[in-house]
Amino acid sequence: MSQSASPRSRSALIALVVLVIAVVVGFAVWALGGDDTESSSAATPPSRATSATPSTPSPSPSEATTASPSPSPTITSSCEGPDTVFNEEGIEQDSLLPDCGVEKPVTVPQQKKSGLGLACGGEYPVILYKTTTSGAKTSICGVDSSGADFRLVTKPKGGEVVDLKGRYEPDLDAFVADDGATRYTVLAYDGTLQVTKNGKKTSQKASDWISLDNEPDTD
Repeated sequence: MSQSASPRSRSALIALVVLVIAVVVGFAVWALGGDDTESSSAATPPSRATSATPSTPSPSPSEATTASPSPSPTITSSCEGPDTVFNEEGIEQDSLLPDCGVEKPVTVPQQKKSGLGLACGGEYPVILYKTTTSGAKTSICGVDSSGADFRLVTKPKGGEVVDLKGRYEPDLDAFVADDGATRYTVLAYDGTLQVTKNGKKTSQKASDWISLDNEPDTD
């Protein structure tokens, strides 16, 4: 009886050992799996934390480039010299250029204090006409390019600038201004300056003249 029971006891012992090993292995696997889950959970911050900081939008390239429009002036030079070709492109201009060497256009306060110069300016910024004669330089200064309101500005050689309210006389095709007993007349078709003083008229032929209507200079 005791000899036949011994193999059974050995088998039961082996089964018990196998069961214990299986339990230990299973526990170890479970423990390792739990650690990995906790580690990954700890390494990854909550989505709430990542969305807490708002992003700052940056301007698009088109916004940056279109912020400052570039000007497109119709006149690129500041004055007209002896070799300057006026309006070579043949486009409509807003004003003639002042002659290089003369004073700059005056401001409105300067105009109100001491009048216009040959470069015009102030409330009469548009140079409608320029002529150079043997005895003077003369400019016709307009409020705008229409010529409806203008002043006649002339500077005799060695004299002071004379700034006068002007008018256009279509029958003469001339710009005319009166200064007491003296009348100044600029013939628009050839730039001649006529000065009539106390009934005596003198005429000065133009050596150089130009109008905003793009008429050619003449000698």
